Amino acid sequence: MSEHNFSLITIVNKEPVYEAFKQNLQTQQGVDYELIKIQNDHHQYESARAAYNAAAAKATGKYLIFLHPDIRFADETSLDDIVNQALQLPNRGIVGIAGVPANLGAYHILTTMKQGTVPQAVGDLIDRPTPVQTVDECFFLMDRRTWEQQPFSDIKGWHLYAVEECLRAELAGRTNYVVPARVCHVSDGASENWSYVQTGRQLVARYGAEFPVINTTVYKWNTRGVRKYYMPYFHYLDHQAERKLRTSPWLHDTAKRVKHLFVKPW
Repeated sequence: MSEHNFSLITIVNKEPVYEAFKQNLQTQQGVDYELIKIQNDHHQYESARAAYNAAAAKATGKYLIFLHPDIRFADETSLDDIVNQALQLPNRGIVGIAGVPANLGAYHILTTMKQGTVPQAVGDLIDRPTPVQTVDECFFLMDRRTWEQQPFSDIKGWHLYAVEECLRAELAGRTNYVVPARVCHVSDGASENWSYVQTGRQLVARYGAEFPVINTTVYKWNTRGVRKYYMPYFHYLDHQAERKLRTSPWLHDTAKRVKHLFVKPW
């Protein structure tokens, strides 16, 4: 079996999206990688965690990179710069390109990534690798040994798997990071449905005793007091309203600013 430094693992539901991803990936220079495609166009897997575990088990790379097929690298050394930064980080847990610190007050998404078919900034810019509590699922890296010690869990569904790995890495004494990246996530970020909320509630039940809050790039999950119980419902209704507002760019942008200032810090 040949070995590579990196195994890039992606779940594919739409073949045209994957083909565009492959073409973009082929422009990348300086990275020794294998690409592992997880075919899921006919619901072959019941969860992202199960799919990623199956792929990681046959991967040959020293480092595993899990990424969405709608990730696009901006130039030919984008991937190389990401992995070079990641491998220099001390006490490395999970490394992503967008994430959220473990603070109790103001809510900040840290990233240089852009998002959307018309790329737009989506968070607070960073200029160096920065510790965070959790990272976004769109792109994250872990050492193969880390996966062997803590494979993805048995939680069903397609959400918050990178968040869970970050929590487990922190409990194991490691540090999670985000690094600057010249990357676009060609997505509208509208995948947060009721299943997302249900998965978040499971994470709160499993890990809430160890963390006063669980911050993600979408929601802040309260693990204490009455907010632990009613905030998931608020999140769901909030998201449904936001989806409606997407039909009006001005209203959507205004609502996001208001939510960022007044709702997220709760």
